[in-house]
Amino acid sequence: MEFWIPLLLFAIGFIALFLELFIPAAGVIGAAGIICMISGTILAYNSLGKIVGSIFLSGILIGTPAMIMIGLKVFPKSFVGKRLILHKSMEQEAGYTSADSEKYNGLVGKQGIVVTTLRPSGMVNIDGKKFSVVTSGEMIQKDEVVHVLKVEGSRIVVRKK
Repeated sequence: MEFWIPLLLFAIGFIALFLELFIPAAGVIGAAGIICMISGTILAYNSLGKIVGSIFLSGILIGTPAMIMIGLKVFPKSFVGKRLILHKSMEQEAGYTSADSEKYNGLVGKQGIVVTTLRPSGMVNIDGKKFSVVTSGEMIQKDEVVHVLKVEGSRIVVRKK
């Protein structure tokens, strides 16, 4: 068998693995690449001998991880990578929060009147503003006085006074 057939299969496999990094195909292109590389290596062992087959196998064992490392460096800068990867961070120092923290600041220890029966969640009026709250497990009837135990993000926990 000629030398170029295993080499061609091997090269097609490398190209397919490289394309898998940039084209989302659910692993189909990568699987085809792996099959081509393994087929090329087997053909090299069978038709060209152990030395050439070992060179092909070394190419798989050294080249594939090297190609993956290069791909991971290049992918975030590629056309597809720029569209798939979030490059901006939303940090609290920049003013991003998951809840309206200013609205909930200072609620711990305050008292409120239950607007809807808490079973264990419902609405409470605290300082003239309505808040969605939860109890620590018990049911609290409408118009009873509660106090805020803790605030976790937008979750306000109350207990009957």
